[in-house]
Amino acid sequence: MNKINKVAVFGMGKSGKAAVKLARKHKQDLYVVNRGDAALWFQSEGLDGICSSCSCFSEEDFTAHFHKMDEIVISPGIPTTHPALKRAIEKGVPIISEIEYAYRETKDIPVIAITGTNGKTTTTTMISEALQMAGKKVFCGGNIGVPYCDLALSEEKVDYAVIEVSSFQLETIKEFHPHIGLILNVFPNHSERYDDVHDYALAKFKMLMNMNGDDHLILGTENPYLDEIKNHISQKSYFTKGHLPEEFKSQFDFSKARVRGEHNEANFYATWKVLSLLGIPDLKELFQKFINEFSGVAHRLEYVLTWEGLTLYNDAKSTNSLATTTAIKAFEGSSEPLYLILGGKLRNESDKLLPDLLPYKDKITRIFTVGDVTERLFDELEKDFVVEKGHDLKTVLEKAREQKLKGHLVFSPAFPSFDQFKNYVDRGEKFKEWAREVFSV
Repeated sequence: MNKINKVAVFGMGKSGKAAVKLARKHKQDLYVVNRGDAALWFQSEGLDGICSSCSCFSEEDFTAHFHKMDEIVISPGIPTTHPALKRAIEKGVPIISEIEYAYRETKDIPVIAITGTNGKTTTTTMISEALQMAGKKVFCGGNIGVPYCDLALSEEKVDYAVIEVSSFQLETIKEFHPHIGLILNVFPNHSERYDDVHDYALAKFKMLMNMNGDDHLILGTENPYLDEIKNHISQKSYFTKGHLPEEFKSQFDFSKARVRGEHNEANFYATWKVLSLLGIPDLKELFQKFINEFSGVAHRLEYVLTWEGLTLYNDAKSTNSLATTTAIKAFEGSSEPLYLILGGKLRNESDKLLPDLLPYKDKITRIFTVGDVTERLFDELEKDFVVEKGHDLKTVLEKAREQKLKGHLVFSPAFPSFDQFKNYVDRGEKFKEWAREVFSV
């Protein structure tokens, strides 16, 4: 890192700010770049004490200088095709993600990396908590919300780094090397970034770039492109949701598990497989205890409250139809009415929910539409479902109370959050806050 003097950090989300701190620690010549007037976002992004305001530049002002850098660290939301980076790419300036920036400082700590379209946050959390239950010291971060750079900054020595990685982050890795890598599934997603699902899969497959014959891949079979990596040198294990290996199913009792659905059983399997590969002792007894005690992850089909026969669930992490249909399947064993809250910001004009929801027509009692896609979703779904326009979450919750609904009310939006909220965490927290307010719990 001593040879790299001029570093630009582009994008001031959590990972960008953590990268700024790490660059400051290395006393690098730092340039902090973000959208809009730097004088306005320096304070609002909480950069006081992290860097000097004179190190901060608007994206527009810095476009003419990116090509002069020794390295550029980009936030996940910024593609390498961003117009501001064109000259830098032409000149061969290295462009890396925050996970790559952090890995160079922490490569002595074994990495367990998890990616996939759905389930990666829950599985990342499961692996971390199960390892901690086994007495291991673990850093859990990455795309899950805790920047990987935080580990590099802390200089803490841990047994394992459990890192959730997105396709966006993997696009720009160079040395990042997991010893155990999990690709849980690949389904159509991020149509705003990738031309087709194959390009999206290839971005996820970059996780294998530095893995070797001593490393192990755990692969879910819900992935149309598995043949493309079947000859990779790493050792491999496969699993299929709903048809998990008998060696796993016969060992454990899921009747007391707090989290619902066959997708969570698959996440448990992936977690168990990681612990098996790591040689965790007394695993059968430990893992049954873990199944019984794991309470789930915030904003992933999270129980919120029950009011006079109506149970509310917060699945705000859902940003695609598959996540929502997975939530629906979790209620297949229930005879009670199921009400869905759907909507958010439209990704692509070609995006349609109807084909994915139709198989559950008899299961869904009513759909409430919210956000920017309120009218569009209503028009798309009204011929096949009972649909009611809610426009915003609080209005839907008030309607549910006024109508004295009974059964399950599930907020599983299937769209991104950026129409009305900062991110999925913000909308999930608001949903819970408004639910408790409306139902006076």
